[in-house]
Amino acid sequence: MKQLISFVQEYSTLSIHFVVVGCFFLLFPNTIYAIPPTYIATTTVSTSICGNNVVDGGESCDVSGETGGYSTTIVGRQCDVDCDFGPYCGDGVLQTIYAEECDDGNNDDGDFCSGTCTIEPAGSGGGGTSGGGSQSSGGDSVDLGDTQINIVGQTIPRAKVNIILDAESIGSVTADADGDFDFATDASPGTVSMGFWTEDDNDVRSITYSTTFDVTQGAITNLSGVLIPPTIAVSDATINPGDIVTFAGQAVPDAKIELHIGDSVQVLTTTSDSGGYWNIDLDTSGLPAAEYTARARFVIGSSVLTTESSFSSTLQLFLGVDGSPTTPSDLNRDGFVNLIDFSILIFWWGTGGGDSDPPADINGNGRVSIEDFSILLFNWTG
Repeated sequence: MKQLISFVQEYSTLSIHFVVVGCFFLLFPNTIYAIPPTYIATTTVSTSICGNNVVDGGESCDVSGETGGYSTTIVGRQCDVDCDFGPYCGDGVLQTIYAEECDDGNNDDGDFCSGTCTIEPAGSGGGGTSGGGSQSSGGDSVDLGDTQINIVGQTIPRAKVNIILDAESIGSVTADADGDFDFATDASPGTVSMGFWTEDDNDVRSITYSTTFDVTQGAITNLSGVLIPPTIAVSDATINPGDIVTFAGQAVPDAKIELHIGDSVQVLTTTSDSGGYWNIDLDTSGLPAAEYTARARFVIGSSVLTTESSFSSTLQLFLGVDGSPTTPSDLNRDGFVNLIDFSILIFWWGTGGGDSDPPADINGNGRVSIEDFSILLFNWTG
């Protein structure tokens, strides 16, 4: 009974409320009533799909079918598989692998670096006049300042990189845990030769990576893609047919390592670990008794666009024959690096090295030049 009375009381109170509210609407029909705002939480998600031909956030480009190959112009630059632009003349990065002599970030002529990334004579730019008997030579009297070279490269993780400029040591830098390093130096304008070498954790010295290029006064020359070749050592250079010999060394981390036996008649591969260490076992049971050479290089990049380092030092392997290893700079194999080896180098100068054995092309870049001379001088014994 009490519950029924309570229900009737609550129902009566509620009815009175509805009657009051209804009368208010009838008396004031044009009144605008504020409705409390409703707040809705929203989340914006941005997606980027490389390969959909739409330049999404974080992408520089997006063109299906392009692989990022080198372009001689800014207009013709290609998009790579990661939706970034590939290398091109005008990107402000000196890339000697594509025969660039300079790169000032544009494709303009008359600014000491031509539209095709070749050096222009100092008197070819700067607003010289052609009439009125002017004696101006095109801006030769302008002080263009010093030249700076910025270097970016890769090597063994945490290795000390020794840097040579025109056959003189100019300093060193330590690579980070990923093997990346950078270095900056002032230089005189003109043609310069630079060399880079390192040692691995077992004190095995790499071959010197060398490059020659032109720099322009008053400009910053960016030299990228300096890849110091792997170090290489062999467990035993004099073995019997059928023996297993181990080659080992260090390189950039997580890279494909290629070991080339002889004139690449046999190529073995492995992958360096996070510390850059690598090793390959060679089973000689299928090789005839002879003297062989062995050298290594690393390959980085995707399956579509890869970059190869230069070859390492060349090791000699005596399989079932007599012999003793010599340095690659000892071109006549007499145990010394002296004027005789220098004469052999000069004989093959400017060529691919012919049939010289060991190769007069000491650094294996396909041409006997100043780089090989620098390596020979470094190993000079007299």
